[in-house]
Order: sequence, then structure tokens, then C-alpha cells
Amino acid sequence: MDERGNEDARPVKVVGLIADQGIAQRMANKVHQRLEKQLNRDEERQFNWEVMIDPMSLPLSESGSVILNDNVPRLREKYTWDYIIYLTDAPHYEQDRPVRSVLSPEHGTATLSLPTLGLATLKTVARSLGEILRELATGDVPDAPPSPLGKALSVRGSLRAGEEGASRIDSIEGFRGRVLLTLGMIRINRPWRLVPQLSSAMAGAAATGAFGVFYTSIWSMSDYLSSARLGFITLASIATLSLWLLFHNRLWEKPRGHRRKERMLIYNVATVLTVSLAAAAMYVLLFLTLLVASLVVIDQEFLASQLGHEVSITEYLNLAWLAASLGTLGGAIGSSFDDVKSVQRATFSQREYERRNLTLDNVDEL
Repeated sequence: MDERGNEDARPVKVVGLIADQGIAQRMANKVHQRLEKQLNRDEERQFNWEVMIDPMSLPLSESGSVILNDNVPRLREKYTWDYIIYLTDAPHYEQDRPVRSVLSPEHGTATLSLPTLGLATLKTVARSLGEILRELATGDVPDAPPSPLGKALSVRGSLRAGEEGASRIDSIEGFRGRVLLTLGMIRINRPWRLVPQLSSAMAGAAATGAFGVFYTSIWSMSDYLSSARLGFITLASIATLSLWLLFHNRLWEKPRGHRRKERMLIYNVATVLTVSLAAAAMYVLLFLTLLVASLVVIDQEFLASQLGHEVSITEYLNLAWLAASLGTLGGAIGSSFDDVKSVQRATFSQREYERRNLTLDNVDEL
């Protein structure tokens, strides 16, 4: 029945969504109903659409990527889906270009790489999936921008792959496309997950910071230093912790093969920013903790007698500011006691963690 209560004779097409564990799986769980409504809202559609999801995760190939069409026969045997779309949270390169999606109308399948969508919303993902399904169903390729300016500003390109060009690759192009990819990778990495794994770093930072709160020389120093100097010390402490985490936990990657330099830049920029955001979040937590501790423990009149002038909340803020910076430097040493594998797993998505470890294993075997 359609929305007006009339019998709808259009055939039903079933779409199966499968996704990597993590953000991709959660996105699939949230987007499938929205996608179904979006597809069925079109009065000119040829089919009635039904979208289903399955929490399976496809295995990685020896190259460190997932090749959907290699898994199609067993998926067809298990399900009666007309179309299969795989949402992956890992970046993917084809023909030396970063890939947004790979569409195979012959198999009725497509792969969509979420990082290429940047800081994608549900609406953006649903629109991308809708475009993919319309192309799979009709064979109509989206039109390229008509004007030279539109082509110059576009972040998308189109390539053919496979036997006799049976598959179409929707690539991302230009500097803006790479920026979107980097932002998408940071989001997929979820920097906030890393903070709870840095328990030893946080313990070392808290111990060092607490020493600063109770050490009168730090009181005088925080009162003497300018805001610009305190800000520089903060940036230096966060950078030190970030670099320590990066190299101690072997988070820096040296990709091999085609586009090695580009992939090394994009992958490692995303990793550096992920770790830096986690370090900054740890710094903020430490600052707030030390500020509360200094307000509770240090009497205002006693602090004034040590500094030789009247004090206000500003002096407490400066004290917590300097103590948190010193504590963050101490946290860099403390992070050495955190488990390397746990830090790696928390830094990357599950699929990216598997890919990097597979790459390391292959290198070790050479």
C-alpha cells in the first residue's frame, strides 16, 4: 500500500547494509531507516525499497583492504538481498587515488568509505547511499559539474576498474578532498577513546601537577610569568606528550607501494591530530582537577602572604595553569607504563588497527 492507501504494484528491492565495527556499524544502525524513507519518498521510483542491516564484519585481504566482491557468493547464499552495500571506516586507494566508493552494477554491490565524507552527518551518509543505490538500480552515473569552475571546485572524480571497466570508482580529488579524508579519519579514530587508556600518563601527570600545587616556588613562578609564556609552556607540554605517545607506542606509519608519500602524510597527520586532541583533553581534565584542588587546599590569605599582594581567582588559575603544564610533562614519562597494544587499539578504529598490524606482520616476514 502507498501513503494514500492505494495498492502499490512496484516490485520490492532489498538492500543489505554491512559495516565495520565501531562508527561505521553505529552509522549503519542509525541511517538504515532514514535511507529507506528517503528512497521511498520519490514518487518516480521504480521499486519499493527495504533496507536491512547485519552486524557482520568482512575479513581483510592480504593487502590490508576488504574486497567486497570476493565475499558476494557467500553473502548471496546466506541472504536474499538484491543489493549489498559495505560501509567501511578505513581509507582506501585505487589507481593511486583515495576512493569514496566502488560500485559494481554487475554484482549489485558497492563499498562506501566513511572517512572520505569528512565530518559526515546522518543526512550526508544517507544522501551518499541514496546516490549509490540509484546508480546500481538504473545504471545512471551522476552528472559531472557542467562549468569549469564547478569541476575545479569539485572534490570527486570517476574512474573505471575491473574487467572491461565493469566497476566504477568514485574518487576524491584535490586538496579539499584530502582535507575531508583527514578530518574523516580523525573522527573515525575518536580521540576521546584514547584518554581512558592513558591511566599511567594521567597518574604521572596528576602526581607531578599536585607537587606543583603544593610547592611555593611554583606559586611565585606562576604569578611572575606572563600569560604568553604560560601559553607557550602549555603548548610545549602538550606537544611533548603527543610526540612521546606517537613514537613510544609506534603510531607513526611508513606506508609502502603507490602514493607512498601522500598516504604517509595523510595517515600520519590524522594520527598526530588524534593523539594531540587526546593529549589536549587530558590537559584540560588535569587543569580542572588541579584548580579545584588549589582552591580547596590553599587558603587565600596564606597565598597572598607568600606572593606579597592581594590575590583573586586569577592567581589560582595561573597556578593551576602552570602546574597542569608541568604535570603533562610528567605524564609523558608516565605514559611509558601504559600497554602499547592498548594505546594503539584506542588510537585507531578496529579496522585501521587490524590493517596496521597486518602491514607490520608482512614487513616482519620480509
